[in-house]
Formats: sequence, C-alpha cells, structure tokens
Amino acid sequence: MTVNSQPIISIRNVYKFFGSLSALNDVSLDIFPGEKVVIIGPSGSGKSTLLRSINRLESVDLGAILVDGVDISTPATDINLVRQELGMVFQNFNLFPHKTVLENLTMAPIKLRGMSKSAAQALAIDLLKKVDISDKAASYPNMLSGGQQQRVAIARALAMTPKIMLFDEPTSALDPEMIGEVLDVMVNLAREGMTMACVTHEMGFAREVADRIIFMDKGEILEVGSPDHFFDNPRHPRLQKFMQQIL
Repeated sequence: MTVNSQPIISIRNVYKFFGSLSALNDVSLDIFPGEKVVIIGPSGSGKSTLLRSINRLESVDLGAILVDGVDISTPATDINLVRQELGMVFQNFNLFPHKTVLENLTMAPIKLRGMSKSAAQALAIDLLKKVDISDKAASYPNMLSGGQQQRVAIARALAMTPKIMLFDEPTSALDPEMIGEVLDVMVNLAREGMTMACVTHEMGFAREVADRIIFMDKGEILEVGSPDHFFDNPRHPRLQKFMQQIL
C-alpha cells in the first residue's frame, strides 16, 4: 500500500436518502492504490449502500465521489467508462445462465475492451486457473456449486483487468463449507496488491487481509483503524458492543 500517493477513491461528505431514511450521513473516506479496506457494521448500517455508490449503482444526494480522479457524482461523467476499471462482486453471482463459464468471462472484454476472441479466451483460462476451476470452462452456471459460481464471478470481474475490486458480502449467500474457497481467492488477490474494498462479516478475513477496517452504523463511519486496533482495542461503545456480538 502506498499512502504517499493520491487516493484512487475519494469520498467527500456524501449523503444518501431513501425517503426520510438517511442511508449515508456525511460520509468521507479515502482509499489508496493497493490498499485493502474492509467495511463492517450491523445490517442496515449503510455499508453496502456506500460500496454500491462507488460505481454509481446508488447515486448520492449530496457530496462527491472521485474514482481515479473522475467525479462520478456528476451526470456528465460516462459512468460505463469508469465501471470498466471497477470490478464488482455481489452477494448473488449474477452469471448468465445460458452461457458457459468461458463465455461468461469473455463477453465483456470482447465487447467493452475490444479484445480479440482468442485473447479473451486465453485470459479467461488463466483466470479460471487463478480461482482454481480451470476444469469448469465448458460448464454452465447451474452445473456448479455456489462457491464455484462465486469464483467464476470473481474471475469474470478480473477479466476486465480492473484497477479496483469491490466485494459486497461475497460469501453471505454461500453454505458454510463453501465460504473458505471464495475467501482463499480473495486473500490471494489481496496479496497480489489489488486495491480492494470489501463489505463482509468474515472477521478472520478482515483480520488477515485488511490494511484498514471501517465500522459503520446508521449511515455514519464511527471508527477507522487497523485490524489490531479493531480486535484488541475498539474505542467507540457501539463498535465494542458489535465486536462482542460477532466474536
């Protein structure tokens, strides 16, 4: 992580309302190139809303979000161009059920990056090796376990060679025995230096991978610190209570 560089994501005084509900309340956060940031908090705390706002899947009502220097909160910004640099992995796998694993991985690089079919297929095979399912290239999503489908989803996001990976509770829809295989892929990705922002309840992953952990509640960031700080010396009473409940 290079903290002397400019932030690759800069969130400035962001507010988001759903009717009278304040989902994000004056949130500011910088994420630097190569940094691994894990966002935790109770259900309804705004953590997924914050993550989704980074690629404008949620538009903010006030404030600004800059991704690699581009203000995505202005209507003039071509958000589809910005999204090419942002890989996103969701709770549900969102794979195309009528396409093979290989076809799921090659569609976007061919269509959006202008990659040749042969180059896209070669990249896809390399990525399937990376996520340890190279034998599933010809399979369809319904032939795979949940853990395998999520690993395909990660590989598909990586196929666009993004600068940043966003993970929105990527293991929450998985059976317990499948969680580890997905977390292993994410740990390896972190070790390779990928910039990552991850909403998760997996505290072992947070402790191992995070450079910083962000704790949110009721749309606000209440505490920011290293894993050691969070696990050994949480300060905010709400964070102390949260950690007691989940550990």
